[in-house]
Amino acid sequence: MAPVSKLNAVTLSKPVTIDGEKVVEITLRKPSPGELRGLSMIDVLRMEVDTMFKLLPRITQPPLSSVQLSSEVDLGDFNTMAQQALLFFVTPEQAEGLQATP
Repeated sequence: MAPVSKLNAVTLSKPVTIDGEKVVEITLRKPSPGELRGLSMIDVLRMEVDTMFKLLPRITQPPLSSVQLSSEVDLGDFNTMAQQALLFFVTPEQAEGLQATP
């Protein structure tokens, strides 16, 4: 499993309850190719909502269910997680062009 860094963490604006505990930070990990089965890469890259409801539960730690994503997670937090997930699909060379310059 790939190491997880704080760069992959999303601080939620509104906590969600997972296994009876309030969670304020969700970490995303890079999916393996097998975890993308049944998903259209085009839909992932277009951040199609239905596709994100399938992808995010596979890569969030602690795991969020699609029900939690649709009913408990703030829209802004959902958008941030979807954007963060897209960064796993670029190479380090491509990512260099995505970083802001001062």
